[in-house]
Amino acid sequence: MTSSSTQIQPLNERQNGIERGTSLLDIRSRVEGLDELPPMPEMAQKILRLSSNPDAQAKELVGIVELDPGLAATVIRYARSPFFSFGGKIDSVFTAVTRVLGYNTVMNLALGATAARSFRIPRNVPLGLDNFWRHAVYTAALSQALSAYIDDEQRPPGGLAYLAGLLHNIGHLVLGHLFRPEFLILNKYVSARPEEDIIDIEHEVLSMNHCEIGALLAEAWLLPEEVAMAIRYHHDPEYTGVHAVYPQLIMLADGLLRAEGIGEGCFMGAEAVLLERLGIGEYQAIALVNKVLAENEGLESMARQFSS
Repeated sequence: MTSSSTQIQPLNERQNGIERGTSLLDIRSRVEGLDELPPMPEMAQKILRLSSNPDAQAKELVGIVELDPGLAATVIRYARSPFFSFGGKIDSVFTAVTRVLGYNTVMNLALGATAARSFRIPRNVPLGLDNFWRHAVYTAALSQALSAYIDDEQRPPGGLAYLAGLLHNIGHLVLGHLFRPEFLILNKYVSARPEEDIIDIEHEVLSMNHCEIGALLAEAWLLPEEVAMAIRYHHDPEYTGVHAVYPQLIMLADGLLRAEGIGEGCFMGAEAVLLERLGIGEYQAIALVNKVLAENEGLESMARQFSS
């Protein structure tokens, strides 16, 4: 195995005794052999139960959010963002829910933020906690904004689009939490080969990718099927199956943000195809990216809050 003091090079036909096409680490068999994945945090369970209750009201969601001062502050801060152009005073979670963000957006923001708290992973590595949350909050915001411009027949609810964006890379948290040495090795390869598709690197190093790992968690936690499909297929531009609009939306957001230096991105050059599939105009997409980037101060603050 390459030491930390040695620059990692792309695998040639044979390097360090390993044939191309053969993974350095066989994570797949170990993941599939797990008796159970980490349990969903209690607060996330409460929010998930509330989300499945058709009779739930805003005050019940507010009551749960207010149990967590950090989450409550984040909801209020997000609602105050110029991104939503609300001219009134926002001094409570209730106002943020009922007058600015809406029940579903706050529900899914809270679910995504609390669900990911189970994991303890290194912070200052390419796929670490800080970059995970920075990428997540930007992708969630852009995915929600883009979703409003998708054709009526396939338009996803903005709240679910937000949750899919927030959790689409959760497989990296699972990997870093359960298999830290392997996760750190993967990060060395990602650092050495920043322009290479991360899926190719993961299969080469691990024999499994973060989409597959994250989807296993989503299914174990009974997350919405739409979100599970976004997690599983957001690096697969050929996927056209059930709930395909969700992974396509995340792929588009990832690609647009990668062009701005945010996240590891995927399939650069596929944005035009994805825009056509989703029925979104190029100028609309560019305008929305600029709008999200203009709110960088609020999004950066949210990312820091979630990763702390």
